[in-house]
Amino acid sequence: MCGLLALAPAALAETPAKPKPTKFLNKASKPTKKKRMTTEQKAPAPSPKAIVFEKPCADGTTRVRVAAVGDVLLHDMFQKWAANQKEGFYAAFAPVADIIGAADLAFANLEGPAAEGVASNGKAVRPPATRYDKSVYRGYPMFNYHPSVITDLKRAGFRVLQTANNHSLDRHQLGADKTIEAIKAAGLAWTGTRHREAMNAPWYAITPVKVAGGSFNIAWLACTYGTNEIPDRANQVLNCYAQRDEVLENIRTLAKRADVHAVFFTPHWGGEYSHKTEAKQTELAKDVLEAGATAVIGSHPHVMQPLEKYVTKDGRESVIAYSLGNFVSNQIGLPRLSSAILLLALGPDGKGKLQMASVGWVPLRMQTKGGFRVEAIDRLKAPEARENRVHLVRHLPEDNIHPPTAPFATQLAGTCPTPRT
Repeated sequence: MCGLLALAPAALAETPAKPKPTKFLNKASKPTKKKRMTTEQKAPAPSPKAIVFEKPCADGTTRVRVAAVGDVLLHDMFQKWAANQKEGFYAAFAPVADIIGAADLAFANLEGPAAEGVASNGKAVRPPATRYDKSVYRGYPMFNYHPSVITDLKRAGFRVLQTANNHSLDRHQLGADKTIEAIKAAGLAWTGTRHREAMNAPWYAITPVKVAGGSFNIAWLACTYGTNEIPDRANQVLNCYAQRDEVLENIRTLAKRADVHAVFFTPHWGGEYSHKTEAKQTELAKDVLEAGATAVIGSHPHVMQPLEKYVTKDGRESVIAYSLGNFVSNQIGLPRLSSAILLLALGPDGKGKLQMASVGWVPLRMQTKGGFRVEAIDRLKAPEARENRVHLVRHLPEDNIHPPTAPFATQLAGTCPTPRT
């Protein structure tokens, strides 16, 4: 069990801070000064520069379309609500399932175990008859979700789940095993953790995809900065920094394989609730891209961090999404309830690999009133969720926003002569 101080930042959910006592003025008091405008009231800050890929694609018709989201972080009230919904957790994902499902591959960070019948001490117990009992299945600080969340994510269109994060061992070794078993049973891929009965299995996953113009294999490698001080006694979770050499060697090996056409690195890293990246994040991101990764998609801060283009020393154009925030959660505050679906399109580079062809994103907000649902902001009636959108475009380029009513765009920016399809 880890200490409260080690775990506390990971939730910040459901209970607002106590208000400070009000100060009353007497007759002798000086008049109060007018409060300065809040950040949201100020004129919108300029959005980052649009990401444009300069290298023309060797093949302008073939595209592999990838969608990625941030954390699937299910707090107690969220789980309790989902347990009473006919469609379970899917009821929260449904409003954007068409966008997710339009991709050839879709990825999410499963922030916590989905281990059937495992108590917080890591021991097997009789599974409860409900999907939420505030014991076996519960939220902060030791998360565990009913395994139906995995089939509900699959129904929403996801095909790859990240299992390496600071909550990977919230149900200890058995919880990590049971989570993998549930993912395998659902027919999904996972990356970043190992089952104790398959310790020679690779940390990465390889997902085949068929599109018009060919068949391709996409590799995924996840890791985490730590496991909330819960000892990883069986070496079930890949650590981004303690096992940095192993991470880089995996990337190099995958990039050299003739049967692997693109490599996505998905680290769980960075400062929680900070929009600024840490030096060790940027260093690791650049190192894995130089080692052969195609793109970096990060998680953990629970808020948005920059989306950047990076050109490797050998001239490959790549993307770093340092954090996509919370896809779904019951955290408090606009930054934690604002996120994005990242849309990436890859095209052949003429050398047997896939390269970046376009990047876009769909602004999201998490609705926690009257139920839980994640919504595409640009589908909502103005001015609903306007503040969420203003916040998001401070951190991601507004010119790369993809309209949620259109099909998945294979050409948002750059020189590849492909029409939107």
